[in-house]
Amino acid sequence: MRLGPTLKLLTLQVLLLIVALAMWQAAVEIGWIDPFFVSEPTAVIERLREVLVDKELYVDVAFTMQNVLVGFALSAVTGVASACIMYKFPLLQKVVDPYILALYSTPRIAIAPLFIIWFGIGPASKIALVFSLCYFIMLLNTYAGLTNVDQRLISQVKMMGASDWFIFRRVSLPASVPWLLSGTRVGLGFALIGAVVGELIISEHGLGLRISRASGLFDTTGVFTYLIIVAALGVILDQAVRLLEKSLSSWGSATAK
Repeated sequence: MRLGPTLKLLTLQVLLLIVALAMWQAAVEIGWIDPFFVSEPTAVIERLREVLVDKELYVDVAFTMQNVLVGFALSAVTGVASACIMYKFPLLQKVVDPYILALYSTPRIAIAPLFIIWFGIGPASKIALVFSLCYFIMLLNTYAGLTNVDQRLISQVKMMGASDWFIFRRVSLPASVPWLLSGTRVGLGFALIGAVVGELIISEHGLGLRISRASGLFDTTGVFTYLIIVAALGVILDQAVRLLEKSLSSWGSATAK
């Protein structure tokens, strides 16, 4: 029976996961690794079954996702707007460029405690951390997309009498959609990392708090369980962006034409 390309790929991915879990379980059974330090697949699966029926888990998931989505949305809006302003005013871009690179190179995780001092232990500090991680990703990706538009296409549109606003709206912006979507995929991953790390430091709710508690109790099974949930959320976010990419890329190519 012949499998379609998508089904074949999915089958290979599932087989890879099964082989990895089997090797992990076998290493524990043989005694090559100590389950106290790395747990074992059967224990993690059993813990997953327990926590997935716990209503409090979904409260923490909602708290984490709220921080992820709000922080990323703010960074996307301000990052894209900043890139458009820098593209419109090249002198401004040259003036602020070294400061942007300096701030981008600063490890925001290291200054996370400052966000907690400034904004408290509630959602605001986590949103601020997510924003600080994603803003520069959206800014730099969008600006790169705007500046890498085919100049011959812009010249041809100008020769037909198009205004600068028309060129920006119908040529430059649509052509930068792939760059914007690429930044979105990377940025959402960093947003999830930022939210969980912020909750690891101090929080009232969230998956990061659950990981911190499990780690403090040397509960490696619990740590792996919540890490799997975080990873699953990351996959869901990535797939959502892929669906958005399919629709927006067609719009971008059609508009650019």
